[in-house]
Amino acid sequence: MKTSVDQSISALRSQGAKDVDEYERKLRSFGMNEQKVFEMLSEARAALWFLGHGWAVTMRDRPDLKLELDSETVYAEVKHINEKDTDRRDQKAMEAAGEFEFVLVGNVIADEQSHAWQQMCDVAKRKESQYLDDEQNILVFVSYSESLDLMLQSAVNEFDNEVYKAGASSLLRKLGGMAMIATSFGPSSGMSKRGIHPHAVSLKADQP
Repeated sequence: MKTSVDQSISALRSQGAKDVDEYERKLRSFGMNEQKVFEMLSEARAALWFLGHGWAVTMRDRPDLKLELDSETVYAEVKHINEKDTDRRDQKAMEAAGEFEFVLVGNVIADEQSHAWQQMCDVAKRKESQYLDDEQNILVFVSYSESLDLMLQSAVNEFDNEVYKAGASSLLRKLGGMAMIATSFGPSSGMSKRGIHPHAVSLKADQP
């Protein structure tokens, strides 16, 4: 894990991220807690993706990243998602399946009593205190769970419904979009971005 931290910090600095020192101190403060370090490295993974696509990135806290491109500034809160029991069970089922046998995958509700898109929507609601007033805010999921693949737009739609129900004064309206950086075809393939999905609601929307 020390190697991963060293590599991530080196990559952030070499690609021009700002305020890396404080982020490094936070990472190293977790010492031998490898799971916590692994989760916090998601902030670096998200930052490196944006750096690689032309954004200027400042490491910070609450929210985690300041992103700048041309004249636009966006603040990103990052949420790490671990591989799920469902993913491991699905992998075993696919390995055991016959050549032309179909296998149901991604059904997290059997293990967690809620759909993946509901869980992502709930995260977006819980993170409300991290979204800044009068700024553009996004929530970035860094996911190691294939069960969440293709669930982002459904999570956005569910969140929009929740915001409409909450009314025009809801602070949830501060969140302008969600993104996912996810494993494309299993953990061995590396990270790829699924896309940013803006919300349908307006920050200045009238009471529905």
